[in-house]
Amino acid sequence: MKPRRRTLLQPHKRREQLLLAATWVFARRGYRHASVSDIVARAGVARGTFYLHFDSKEQVFLAIVDDFHKRITRAVDSVQEPAAAAAPAGPQALLRTSFRQWLEFFAAHRDAATVILKEASSIDPRFEKGFADLRRSALLHFCSRYRRFQELGVVRASVSPELLAHLLLGMFDELLNAFVLKNPDADLDTLAAQLADFEWNGIRPDRRE
Repeated sequence: MKPRRRTLLQPHKRREQLLLAATWVFARRGYRHASVSDIVARAGVARGTFYLHFDSKEQVFLAIVDDFHKRITRAVDSVQEPAAAAAPAGPQALLRTSFRQWLEFFAAHRDAATVILKEASSIDPRFEKGFADLRRSALLHFCSRYRRFQELGVVRASVSPELLAHLLLGMFDELLNAFVLKNPDADLDTLAAQLADFEWNGIRPDRRE
């Protein structure tokens, strides 16, 4: 039987293939227990092919962090603008839609999110910076959204946007770890609705304000 020929890919496609393979391996074995051999075995390529694109396991990990940061930045830009809170559906519906978009993003990138949230902050200062940048982007998003709600007069003026942003990020982190990253069958609609209901009950206008 003739040996099976490897599929020839363009360099950028091969790099993407290796990134996907490394993400899959890191998500299941953890960074410290994973090896370049694991990655090339998952990708189905020769070891030399890996080193045409990456110098080391550390470099491919950093590339995963950088790729995820770019994806989540694009996701932040695509989330509905809080100005939609002025629409008849109201701010609670917007919160539900926004949470649903975020949950869907992390569900679609479950392996990468698992790697970033579990590994990036504890491995190397370079990785820690990438992780910190991700969290800063999320905090800025939550903070900016709430400020716009306040400008529209549809939420409490007495609540600090910065405080709320940190509370939401912590809550979202816990929810991702408990219900989304470990469960491919997570009911994203129900989770988004419950998150929106919880947040709205804390920020809706107080008659005394």
